[in-house]
Amino acid sequence: MKAESFLQAIRCLPPQTAAILRSLSNRERAGCEEIRLRAGQPLSIECGGGERPLGSHRITTDELGEVIARATDYSVHTFTDSLKQGFLTIAGGHRLGVCGTAVMQQGEISTFRHVSSVNLRIARQIKGAAGERLYEAVHVGGGIRSTLILSPPGRGKTTLLRDLTRQLSDSGLRMGVADERCELSGMYRGMPQFDLGTHTDIIDSCPKAQAAMMLVKTMSPKAVVLDEITTEQDARAIQYACHCGAAVLATAHALDFEDFSARPLYRSVLDMKVFECIAVIGHERQVRLIQ
Repeated sequence: MKAESFLQAIRCLPPQTAAILRSLSNRERAGCEEIRLRAGQPLSIECGGGERPLGSHRITTDELGEVIARATDYSVHTFTDSLKQGFLTIAGGHRLGVCGTAVMQQGEISTFRHVSSVNLRIARQIKGAAGERLYEAVHVGGGIRSTLILSPPGRGKTTLLRDLTRQLSDSGLRMGVADERCELSGMYRGMPQFDLGTHTDIIDSCPKAQAAMMLVKTMSPKAVVLDEITTEQDARAIQYACHCGAAVLATAHALDFEDFSARPLYRSVLDMKVFECIAVIGHERQVRLIQ
């Protein structure tokens, strides 16, 4: 299945580049997390142990332009809102990060005039990632305990949150997902590319705080799901959801609970006394619960 996800993801790449990647073994395909193309540099892949180049061919700006065209089915204008945030979500939930010469309008990026590099992140859903222990700690007495998941980047907190959402939803609980950057749902043309459960409603490509408030007002979720608390607006959305009777499932970047509680924004979140359960993902991706 992992190797199949890899082959699906590379369909957006030019034939010459895709051919190099198809020469990888099934084991390498299954372990590949990212594919990076930079103008003037060889193609490289990330397989958990740092980047390594493949071949001697140096990527051209024309090839990078072709990647964007293929990823958007040659309708770049229909992906403007996503592209101005520096990424594209493609079929299968795979994500294409984009760098280049930004075009600014009224102080905000409107698009990229020239693309200088792209990062193709291979999307893979891992059902069961949340595990029974976390699920049972969160799903108590037929309800949901507000839960915060902490880890540094790359340890799988989004994967864990996605699976926890799916399990709770499939148990019959209404879930509302505020998916600002489409990372939880992998939304592609109105269809989630990841399974978030049978009772889940999603607002994507909208600021988390605004989406959370809309979900509470219109969909009556038992829990609001937010991936990555980063702003004061996100913190206020958490408070609003709880005041309206919804639980909150959220993630945040932090080495551990001590690191989280030392940051001013996160201290204000803790002061709200919203979260009943905190899960910390360790070095070996083991989950430690703080209740």
